[in-house]
Amino acid sequence: MLYISDLLTKRYPTITQKLNQETQVIEIPNTNDIWIRDFMPIKNTANDWILFRYFSKYLRNSKHHSLITDNKQICNELGIAYTYCDMILDGGSVVYKDDLYFVSERIIDDNPSFSKIQILTLLEDIFKTERIIILPEAPNDFTGHLDGVLSILDNKTILLNEYNDEYANRVRNILKSHQFNIDIIPYNPYQNKTYQSAKGIYINFIKTDSTILLPIFNQKEDNLALAKIQELYPNHHIATILCNDLAKEGGLLHCVSWEV
Repeated sequence: MLYISDLLTKRYPTITQKLNQETQVIEIPNTNDIWIRDFMPIKNTANDWILFRYFSKYLRNSKHHSLITDNKQICNELGIAYTYCDMILDGGSVVYKDDLYFVSERIIDDNPSFSKIQILTLLEDIFKTERIIILPEAPNDFTGHLDGVLSILDNKTILLNEYNDEYANRVRNILKSHQFNIDIIPYNPYQNKTYQSAKGIYINFIKTDSTILLPIFNQKEDNLALAKIQELYPNHHIATILCNDLAKEGGLLHCVSWEV
């Protein structure tokens, strides 16, 4: 089951219509922004929902305060039981599957009263796993998120954007040090007019039990990304969704959705 904000329907009805065609969608009312991934809870290995304080560095300018959704209120209205953690962490900064959790180093900047060791210890305790890996945030990404950087295929293989810079080397070295295999996903944001634009970031897709919802942008890499995702997920139906307008706001399909 896929949750989205009802604001997404109002602002991007074509995307919402496509999502509804491909999977079961529930709209959440009373959110202040479309990026629900960031403020909704994260599941631990015991299948408990953990809700974090939603006040990352990029939200602290007073002009952005109107975009902050009261995530406790939303979860209460939806009847979602959760454990609250006062540490600042948003969902786009965490990529996880089973007992493996990648967390952006932004968590260190957002929680200066904690040391890195204290943060790791707390995350291990609350997620109930020792497989917590801190990764550097991408240069020029004001959010510090990871869900536009990588995805987890399985316990041994990590999907990574087709970067061609020093950041890629840093991430690859960390992944290799943990004995992961790396598979590359097509990536081409290089013609974007601003660093905020997410156009060309295919890895920010939605995966359900039977379907992959893949953002496309009317550029040549669309077909390459589609072929690669079909290769990686042969048992899934792959549905493409044109996301050029949404990408201008800095996020894509994974950012605007939350799965139960």
